[in-house]
Amino acid sequence: MSRTKFGLLVTSLLLIISLACSVSINSGGEQTSVPSEAEQTLSAIYAGYTAEALAQPVQEEPSAEEPAAEQVPAAPEITHTTIPGNPGSPDQEKDEIDTSNTAADRLALGDSFRLGNFERPFTQDSMVYKQENDLFYLELSEDDDFYIFSLELIGPGEDGTLSAHYGIEFDSDKDGRGDVLLWAKGGNHPDWTIEDVMVLRDSNDDVGGSSPVVPDSRDGDGYDEVLFSADVLDDPDAAWQRIDPNDSNTIQLAIKKGLIDEGRFFWKGWADSGVADPSKFDYNDSYSEEQAGSPNKNSSLYPVEQLNLMDSTCWVAYNFEASGKELGGCYQLAPEPTKKPPTQTPCSGTCNTGTSQRCCTCSGWHWTADGCRLIPPS
Repeated sequence: MSRTKFGLLVTSLLLIISLACSVSINSGGEQTSVPSEAEQTLSAIYAGYTAEALAQPVQEEPSAEEPAAEQVPAAPEITHTTIPGNPGSPDQEKDEIDTSNTAADRLALGDSFRLGNFERPFTQDSMVYKQENDLFYLELSEDDDFYIFSLELIGPGEDGTLSAHYGIEFDSDKDGRGDVLLWAKGGNHPDWTIEDVMVLRDSNDDVGGSSPVVPDSRDGDGYDEVLFSADVLDDPDAAWQRIDPNDSNTIQLAIKKGLIDEGRFFWKGWADSGVADPSKFDYNDSYSEEQAGSPNKNSSLYPVEQLNLMDSTCWVAYNFEASGKELGGCYQLAPEPTKKPPTQTPCSGTCNTGTSQRCCTCSGWHWTADGCRLIPPS
């Protein structure tokens, strides 16, 4: 509002007050006074200014400025210098049981809870077969920097990808306990990537419990130390995964050789959409056989329960010859057949020992080129 208008408004208010004070009061009765022309004019001016004042936009008090949002520093760009190539001819191959052959019957062959060799790519209770959890064929190749594992599955999951967790467990001191675990969550990765890849280590040697391989009461923490992950990048090139560009049913995992203590070790493959928790290795120590269930219809523990949707191999010996006596090992010595003693024929006068080898069984007598002859004791 301009100063002139403000002055007129003040003047008008003063005049109204002055006129109001000059009105006489007649106590003898009501007296109606007619506003004078001046009063009417002032009232009109006042009403106009009041309306104009009300029409003016309300000036809001400036609000205090909100503090600027904290700037999150951008993640540093990861530079890779050593990336796996294409694996050459495999140095080692391992075939696995194809459970798709028995999936319609909701059962699997070759599962051993006692040895920790699981063959149970089925859902809990309902035994629905999931082919992305069924290992079919494995290969190991190596170059100057990496061990490269190719894990062929029966097929992809419902989303069209190999969506389980896949892993390679290493026993570098060959005592039946896993020492290092290469672990990756599968996905659609046509090129080598470190996304969703981890390398874990058992820092206190408690994988396998008090007795390696076989079940026992567990009080350990499994694979407890992270050597490599998205948050632990001391070496950003330590471990990788991709889908084989020539076979969409095969996931390839690569690990730098320096993370494995020696060039001779046991290894075993994993596919796991069930527990998928490395802190609970070995699974047959963390779960009882009753909790685990069984994929064998002849078992009283059928069907699979808490240990479900998983497949693992036996321990494969690499760059050394296994004894064949290792629990859970792939190579087992065949038991030697028990030799049966020869059937003894009683010595009798009716048997011609000179011409019948069958009759040459009497103590001290042996069959020779000249017939049955008594061989004197030496």
